[in-house]
Amino acid sequence: MEFHGDAICLSGIAGTFLKSQIIGQYYRFWWQITSGGPRGGYRIPTAIIELNAATGEIYIEEKDSVILGSAGHALQLKEELDNPNNLKIVLIETDSDCYYHLKNVIRTRFDTFPVEICEGPIDRNTTNVFLFNLDLDQALREIEKMKLGLSIFFFDPLRMIKWSAIENVARNRISTYYETGTEFIIFLFTSDYFIGRNDFTAFPTHQNEKDWSDEERASVEEADLLFGDQSWRIPILNSDPLANREWHFIWAYKNKLHKWFRYVLPLPFNPKGEQIYHLIVCSNFEAGIRQTRDQYRSLMQIPKYQPDNKLAYRNFKGKHPGISSRYTGKSKPIEWKILWKIIKQEAGIRDMNCSDFSKDEPDPTNRKNALLWLCDHGYLNEVDFETAWSNDIAKYCLNWRVVEERLEIHIPPQLIPISPQNITIMGSSEK
Repeated sequence: MEFHGDAICLSGIAGTFLKSQIIGQYYRFWWQITSGGPRGGYRIPTAIIELNAATGEIYIEEKDSVILGSAGHALQLKEELDNPNNLKIVLIETDSDCYYHLKNVIRTRFDTFPVEICEGPIDRNTTNVFLFNLDLDQALREIEKMKLGLSIFFFDPLRMIKWSAIENVARNRISTYYETGTEFIIFLFTSDYFIGRNDFTAFPTHQNEKDWSDEERASVEEADLLFGDQSWRIPILNSDPLANREWHFIWAYKNKLHKWFRYVLPLPFNPKGEQIYHLIVCSNFEAGIRQTRDQYRSLMQIPKYQPDNKLAYRNFKGKHPGISSRYTGKSKPIEWKILWKIIKQEAGIRDMNCSDFSKDEPDPTNRKNALLWLCDHGYLNEVDFETAWSNDIAKYCLNWRVVEERLEIHIPPQLIPISPQNITIMGSSEK
């Protein structure tokens, strides 16, 4: 690691620069809602936990400028808006050099948070900014002593985070079925496993372990730690085209995260060449995922997904007159209301307990029956994802083929990686 003053030196306008901007904007959006907003006086306790905080500043070589890193954005949010002091900022950094510079950044840019208090005993901390120069396991034990409230955990390692760490945090935070109140953002340098980097060797392209080099074996075993098992290997350790193997890799990891989260949104970035990394947003809160996806599309000037509601409902009534005929004017059957919300959400694991469904239909039995009807009529497919809870709640995903054929609603375009060639650069906090 190199430093420019106290900023960590990183390259990539389409990588580090946009990654930091997206995280900073998401923090503000999330906090404005979860804190209760201005009407609620921002009184609801909230927390942003950076598990790999770095220095809080980033030096972008191509722009010869210093911007705020994600930890800096979290501190700026607290300093500018958190008048009631109900937002906790927890910054964890294992590397001693990064931690030294992080403290300098706080002293020079955020001096309303005295470092000596931020590093001190938790029960005497009046700033609600907490600094830890500990390894991840030690830091997580310290975090367990806090009353965090609604929280975001940002895992931002150099390449990947072990599944055991994901499980550790999730198990302590999400105690009931797809409970809201906890979100994860996870950084994953996907392409490192397929094209290598410096002293890290790419995956082998076959399953024969006896013929793997020691370096290839080390890469595979690191991915085993990422997934927590070896289930990912078969569709990925082969000679298929690079893009196919990367897709299967991120899809397998996304499905793994559904153990704890209904909505898992991998945002792809292509900083240069064949490099691909993902910011993976994990949530049980529908609106947050939609806003993040819309923000990502806006960077590339892709219009917000807005399917034609009137056309779709007209087609729905034509296909199902029996269920629609008794509704007139603005009233609609619950089957349609649920289907439309699933279409607008685009992706995720949907079931009778989704909070956006209960706003239209308080009775869980009616919601359950509506989902069964949609499944029986082909609009939904039942899915079998492992979750952290043993229950018999049926889970569904949208059948886009049927939606397109019957309702004339087209599937939204897949998110393509943001690259230097296709971005619309946002304004930045430069120094």
